[in-house]
Amino acid sequence: MKRLALVLAVLAAPAAAQSPHEHHIVGGWSEVPRAALEADVGPAARFAGSRLPRPHAPLKQIVGAERQVVAGTNYRMLVTLKDGKRWRLVVWKKLDGTMQLTWSKREG
Repeated sequence: MKRLALVLAVLAAPAAAQSPHEHHIVGGWSEVPRAALEADVGPAARFAGSRLPRPHAPLKQIVGAERQVVAGTNYRMLVTLKDGKRWRLVVWKKLDGTMQLTWSKREG
């Protein structure tokens, strides 16, 4: 009985150590902090921009993004192009480092 209590306490410790604001769900989406948008999402956003239907303007800004860890990483983002148009994009960064634009929708 004491061993079971000890095992349960050890397993629960990492969850208790997390901030109450962190909500990580395996396979779920988590927001990319604004300060990390360019470093974390920039390469995927530029890749997606190069795959949009022609003609289109270059990427101006990443408005916001979320990431999902799967077999690689999915990045779901809202970007603004230099012509003012907004796009919602999803890029899958595979485990080998290659990327694929899996979904795109022009917002305006």
